[in-house]
Amino acid sequence: MSKEKSLFRQSVVFSSYIILLLWLVKSIEWAFSANFAHFGIYPRHLLGTIGIFTSPFIHGDFLHLLSNSFSLMLLIIILFFFYDKIALRALLFVYILTGVSVWFIAREAYHIGASGVIYGIASFILFSGLLRKNQSSLALSFVVLLLYGGMFYGVLPQDGHISWESHLMGLLSGLIVAFFLRNEFAGQAELKLHFEEISDEDEFPETEASEFTFTSGPQNYQYQYTPKINPINHASNEADKLQGTKLSEEEEKTAE
Repeated sequence: MSKEKSLFRQSVVFSSYIILLLWLVKSIEWAFSANFAHFGIYPRHLLGTIGIFTSPFIHGDFLHLLSNSFSLMLLIIILFFFYDKIALRALLFVYILTGVSVWFIAREAYHIGASGVIYGIASFILFSGLLRKNQSSLALSFVVLLLYGGMFYGVLPQDGHISWESHLMGLLSGLIVAFFLRNEFAGQAELKLHFEEISDEDEFPETEASEFTFTSGPQNYQYQYTPKINPINHASNEADKLQGTKLSEEEEKTAE
C-alpha cells in the first residue's frame, strides 16, 4: 500500500471514529430520555467551562447532528491527509481556542454543537493556503471556499437559537492557528516534484537536471550542465594540431 493510500485510509478511519462518537453520545441521550445540554458552554460561569471540552459532542437533535456530521467528517479527512504533519495540533488548538473564546464573549446560554470546530477547520484550511502560497494549499483553499463559502454568513447575528458566536470564534480561531503554523512543514500539502536524471541513451547524456521543487517558500530551480568536451583540453589539443601542421609545412619546404 502506497504512503498516500495509507495516509488517506488513516484520515478516513480517524474522522469516522469522531463521527461515531458524536452519534454514540446522541444515541445515549435519546435512549435514556436525557438532556445533555448542560454539558454545553455557559459563558463566564465556572461550571460552564466544562463545555469547552464537551460542547462539540452535544447536539440539540438528530437533524442538528446530521447536518454537522458530513461537514466535520470531510474537513477532518482533508486536514489529516493534506496537513498530516500538523493536523492533530491544528485540530486541538482550534478546538480549545474556539471553546475558550466562546466562553468569554458569547451570550449567557448553553452553546452546544460541533459547528464551531467545523468553522475553525474550514477557516484553517482556507487561510493556510493564502498564507503558505504554494499551489497545493491554494487549491485546497479554493475547494473549501467553493464547498463552504456560503456558511460564512453564519458568523453574523441571526436566529436566537443559533450560536453565531461559536461560528465567529471558530472562524477567527482557524485564522489564528493557520498564522502561527504557517511556516511549519505541513505534509502532503507541500508538493515536491522531481525530475529524473537523463539516461546515457538520451540526446544530451551529459546534462543533469536537479530537482524542481514547489514548497511554501519561493520556487527554487537548480540546473547544472556538464559539457562532454573539456574546453581546456580541447583548446590544448587544437593548439598542438596547429603547431604540428606548421612543422609539417616547414619540413616539406626543406625537402624541396
